[in-house]
Amino acid sequence: MKTAFVDFYTKYNVSPVSQDISDLGKHFQRRDVLLRSLGIPSVLVRNAEILEFGPGSGHNSTYIASLKPAKYYLVDGNLKGVKDTKELLSEYDIDDLKVIHSLFLKYQSNSLFDIVWAEGCIPHQNDPINILKHLSSFTAKNGIFVASTNNGISYLSEMIRRIASFMHLNDNDLFQDKIDTIRPLLKGHLQNLKGMSRPVDDWIIDSILQPLHQSKLFSIPDAIETLKKDYDIYSTSPKFISDWRWYKEVIGDGKEFNQLALECYYKNNLNLIDYRYEFKSHSAEFGQKLETLCSEIWDTMCLIQNGKSSKINIFIEKVNDVSKLIKKKAPETSRAIVESLHWLECGAPISKELEYLPKWWGRGQQYVSFIKK
Repeated sequence: MKTAFVDFYTKYNVSPVSQDISDLGKHFQRRDVLLRSLGIPSVLVRNAEILEFGPGSGHNSTYIASLKPAKYYLVDGNLKGVKDTKELLSEYDIDDLKVIHSLFLKYQSNSLFDIVWAEGCIPHQNDPINILKHLSSFTAKNGIFVASTNNGISYLSEMIRRIASFMHLNDNDLFQDKIDTIRPLLKGHLQNLKGMSRPVDDWIIDSILQPLHQSKLFSIPDAIETLKKDYDIYSTSPKFISDWRWYKEVIGDGKEFNQLALECYYKNNLNLIDYRYEFKSHSAEFGQKLETLCSEIWDTMCLIQNGKSSKINIFIEKVNDVSKLIKKKAPETSRAIVESLHWLECGAPISKELEYLPKWWGRGQQYVSFIKK
């Protein structure tokens, strides 16, 4: 598979990113909170020109559409997703609405947009940095670019579940049989995840069965380092940036928004490992060590997924190193990691009752907004 997401979605004719919008008011509230946290109140969307990459089935796009932007273009490489999005957004009255079938790197436009939105579509790409540069290039001067990110810390609990799942699968299993096998293994885990709004089978398809191959992580530091010449970081979700400088002193070339964000990130990234807790700030050295270790775990997991099953012992060793590293700062999370490793060493049996792991989830993807200089 040469194109992340698209080849897999097309092969099985799926768009496994749907959301429960049966209670549309509740769904809109969630999206409003997200946009506000990124510095985008609804008044900024109304009559704005917006470009969205990777809308999936369009469920999350309904909120922006409801705010009546003047121009709303959505780009996706998955034909099924394009069809679903067109159907879902057809009831919204927008003067200039287009849902465009195109791979991201092949999309071209002479227009620049007030807001460019890239949610859930840059992480796990084969070349996320190049895609980030291309997608952000359509942002107007002083406009806002938004991307979602992830890292090995926030994804650690899911890496363990992914390895456990593949202990129960065979390459020759039918696609639906794989879903049916994993569902009883992890459904109870997902029920512990507060705010879960995706169907269980969609999550299994997108987070477990989707092949990784050359997939790369894409973290907030990756985004900042790539865009720092032309963009200043604006806000994040969850929020971790603390800036106590007097605004009158933040002038000229020394604003250093991006550098400050990086410093705050590495002093708070332990908070990405477990969504249940808010941990105190730690040293940047600790944060960088944790980041590096969890990135190595991601790389090891990808090797295992690509056929090098002998790497499972290295995976378990490195995850155990994380448990030791965070034990004093995050004892409950460390306990869940230890339990998960014992489970993996036994072959991750479905029948084994787990006390700590099912309740442990990382903070998944993060969001970051930038203002174009």
